[in-house]
Amino acid sequence: MSSLQAVFLDIGDTVMRPNPSWEHVYAAAFAEFGVEVTPEQLLPALRKAYHHGGWGFEGGFEPTIETSFRRTVEIDQAAIVDLGLGPMPDAFFQRLSELFTLTSNWHVFPDAPGVLDGLHVRGLTVGAVSNWVWSLPELLHSLELMSKFDFIAVSSRIGFEKPHPAIFRWALEQADAAADAVIHVGDHLDADVRGAEAVGISGVLIDRVGRYAPDDLPQDVTVIHSLDELLPIVDERLAEADRLAG
Repeated sequence: MSSLQAVFLDIGDTVMRPNPSWEHVYAAAFAEFGVEVTPEQLLPALRKAYHHGGWGFEGGFEPTIETSFRRTVEIDQAAIVDLGLGPMPDAFFQRLSELFTLTSNWHVFPDAPGVLDGLHVRGLTVGAVSNWVWSLPELLHSLELMSKFDFIAVSSRIGFEKPHPAIFRWALEQADAAADAVIHVGDHLDADVRGAEAVGISGVLIDRVGRYAPDDLPQDVTVIHSLDELLPIVDERLAEADRLAG
């Protein structure tokens, strides 16, 4: 076993989440445009759209601000049409983007800052690897999280989304680490855990809200429910590498 060199983390629902939820922010944007829709109505439509909306497709895409915006509009429009509410004009999506840049619309999980600091104290490189729109680095800066990461691998600026191997390989280059010396933590089994494992990175699933029933998860998946549970895994990995080296 290689000594652990780096830990990568997903951002959404791993380090932070919208306040109080993704669908609540969407509902607020709809309300400004005179459309009444409840978060409960939005939740299944958004999940369906983002599950089938092309995330992680094989060909990659142009990493530009405009492409990032247009791809998000396409996926959101699918959810909106599915609800019988749209299509909505570009102004709606511009406003939605603005709402998602407001720090008041984000909740940083209380365990995240301390754990990120703890990883650095252990001498590890810490990277964010996230399927996100162009503005993620600026948002992390506003939330005083940017300094917690050594680099940000955001899909819209790389041109590939998890689970595509290219985004993980880009992160490995930034970390200057071998795949078998890295742990990646995220809240999606396919995009995060299986995507990381496909390039030789150890995957850890974080399930903060009970999205996955234990019986539905393969036995080989390591599951945590808060980032506090990550540090013992890291410490065990470091200790095991020391024992093998000694």
